[in-house]
Amino acid sequence: MKYIFIFISVLFFAIGCSEDKSDQAEIIDAYITDFSDNELDFQKTSIESEDGKIFIFFNNDLRNITFPVSLNADIKVSSGAKMGSFLNGELIFSNPDEVLSIEVIAEDGTSKVWSVFLVHKQLQNSDFENWFDNMGMNGKSYSEIGLTSVTSLWATANMGTSMYKVYGTKPIIEGSNTLVEITTGETSRVDITAGTLFTGIFSLAGAIANPTDPEQATEFGTPFIFRPKSIKLKYKYQAGENYIQATLKDPTSIFGGFTTEDIPGEDECTIYAFLESRVDNVITELARAEFFSGTTDNTLAEINLNFNYTSNAEPTHISIVFSSSKDGAFWRGAVGSSLVIDDLELIYE
Repeated sequence: MKYIFIFISVLFFAIGCSEDKSDQAEIIDAYITDFSDNELDFQKTSIESEDGKIFIFFNNDLRNITFPVSLNADIKVSSGAKMGSFLNGELIFSNPDEVLSIEVIAEDGTSKVWSVFLVHKQLQNSDFENWFDNMGMNGKSYSEIGLTSVTSLWATANMGTSMYKVYGTKPIIEGSNTLVEITTGETSRVDITAGTLFTGIFSLAGAIANPTDPEQATEFGTPFIFRPKSIKLKYKYQAGENYIQATLKDPTSIFGGFTTEDIPGEDECTIYAFLESRVDNVITELARAEFFSGTTDNTLAEINLNFNYTSNAEPTHISIVFSSSKDGAFWRGAVGSSLVIDDLELIYE
């Protein structure tokens, strides 16, 4: 009986110790201590715990730096946690757009994978060359921008319309070059669906919770600390034939359908960018550049859009947005409108 009592006591002690172990697998601080290229101008790091992302800022255009680049980092994790990878403190990037992964294992064995981004004076995948196969809500594969859904700074509304086999944003391959085509379409549920491409995250939960307000599905912005003078890119645009306004029969639900009417005018695309300061839950817009266009000829034209600054504060985020119908969020546009873009670049003094 004595031995049984001891065994049970030890068992309960072990269970109690296990229950007391922390499930935190957070990275609480990260600092770059050294790097392989002396031309690199390290600024700071930013940690977004909720999304499991670390951003390393360099005051360079990394397209002018020779890769691979090696960074030595001092990373601190939650109490009791340990690194499951990154044991030697070295991060090696093969190109500016590569996103590395770090696994952190909590005291109780829970693990969390963190993504590590390089942020510099140009945006990741701004030539729009990288795309991956994503699985839509209809169980079918489609092309989505970026290398993976976790690591891409760009997003589209394709996931939201995939149940209808409608993909408003897709790649166009011309030889060794990849462009983006953004189109306005329709689904069996929605009479007008503007295609979009933006820096940020498409929130499927937001789309489902707010089906009558398309803007609730978009979380604009990616971390950024620089102050570009302008944004340069190539584009062409073809407006669809019938410019319409769709109106919900029931303002609280899309399931009641729409009424549509032809309206005067021609559809237009929109291209805009804005810089923000997001500090302590206070969001302040610091600068904006925007552009609208009707139909152009069938050749790509280069445009340069100047940022209009209204503050000297340091930015924390940049948002760049493209839409094939500038008023698509208000169910206004033309089915078939097509915006083609390529080679985005941020210009500095």
